[in-house]
Amino acid sequence: MDSTTIISTWIKEPHLVDGWSILGSPDQVPRPSLWLIDIDRAHAILSNRYSQLLSEAELTRSSRFHQPAHAARYKTTHTMLRILLAGTSQSNPATLQFVGERHNKPRLSSDHRSIAFNLSYTEGKSMIGIADGAAIGIDIEWSHRPIIVEDMLAVCFSTNEINYITSQQDGVHSRFFTLWTRKEAILKLTGEGIGEHLPFFEVLDGACVAEKRIIGGNPPDRVYLYSFHLHTGYVGCYATSEPINHLPIYEL
Repeated sequence: MDSTTIISTWIKEPHLVDGWSILGSPDQVPRPSLWLIDIDRAHAILSNRYSQLLSEAELTRSSRFHQPAHAARYKTTHTMLRILLAGTSQSNPATLQFVGERHNKPRLSSDHRSIAFNLSYTEGKSMIGIADGAAIGIDIEWSHRPIIVEDMLAVCFSTNEINYITSQQDGVHSRFFTLWTRKEAILKLTGEGIGEHLPFFEVLDGACVAEKRIIGGNPPDRVYLYSFHLHTGYVGCYATSEPINHLPIYEL
């Protein structure tokens, strides 16, 4: 097929579960699942394990962040990623090997290709998605993040999407980040970067069809987008090539 059908829907009133108890039995990590990380809390718990679990390359990269908060967010998220992936693959978290694919999108080495994952960062939080099989894409944003929406509309969205975002004054940021996280999740699924093609495929509720060459990155025939709101103004999206019936979200 030369086109992809994008099907966008909502996970209404997602139920968040405490994730720390699951980590006690990491082989029980559900797939698919999402893991919402409170950076301050997780950093306090995990900081003494960074040097034990992170690779030299990861530690070096974290040292290059100018802001300590960004370094802590990176180390916390990647340490938690290793812990989760080690449980699902029955491996030692410190010895897991990653390789880069399109635009350096990471995946596990050939021994564990059946496990898919993706990461996203925002203010005070990060999120990890874990699944079986084909690639996934996730994105999370804090909808109160100060941005000038008007400056981004024409370069990111179609006319129909702009009309949706600006349909009323209340909730503009929420509607903007709903569509933004959907587009980001698609790009992270395919490994494609942000570019001038963003206005030429739509992610409004329901089904939209776009040419694969416009989406880029060899997208599947169908992409399912599951949007959700979380407490204190966070909005996210999970992108997959297969429909899902249940997507547990765990808090860490």
